[in-house]
Amino acid sequence: MSYLTSLLAMTVLLFVLFNSASVDAVLGIQEPEEACALMKEQSLTTRSWRDLSGDEYGCISPYKELGVGNPLANNLAYYVTGTRAKVTELKLVLNVNNRSAATSGHAALLKAAEVLCTKATGGKLPKAVGNAITAGKPVTAKSGKAGIAVLRKDWPTGRGYEIHVVLE
Repeated sequence: MSYLTSLLAMTVLLFVLFNSASVDAVLGIQEPEEACALMKEQSLTTRSWRDLSGDEYGCISPYKELGVGNPLANNLAYYVTGTRAKVTELKLVLNVNNRSAATSGHAALLKAAEVLCTKATGGKLPKAVGNAITAGKPVTAKSGKAGIAVLRKDWPTGRGYEIHVVLE
């Protein structure tokens, strides 16, 4: 299965699994700025809520470097997307550029995901999600009414990969 086919299949799966629950209703977030500020204490401060493209709005943190790497360190970022007035997705992205430090990158992502899940849903991160983050494997689960997915994208270069933790 090609990278694009896998990505499309995961996107469709996420849409089907989580389409019934909007983040603002599930999380009680009234303003996008509230969602953008959820990870501030984890040093993942986003830029302001803005038009990203057409009807898609969002806020994105700069990538936070995790340790060192040659040529690049592993890094973590926080994304919030939605419409002008409504948040539809919260996402953490770990880029593993340095495979020798992958374990510490996965640990940083797990810690951030635990904080995000607690703040966004009021519940704990499901054990299956924590295990998937640690192992770098895909999974879907729920925390309260919110859907959580872990996705992995191996880069075509073979030099690294991304792990996404998505709350919808």
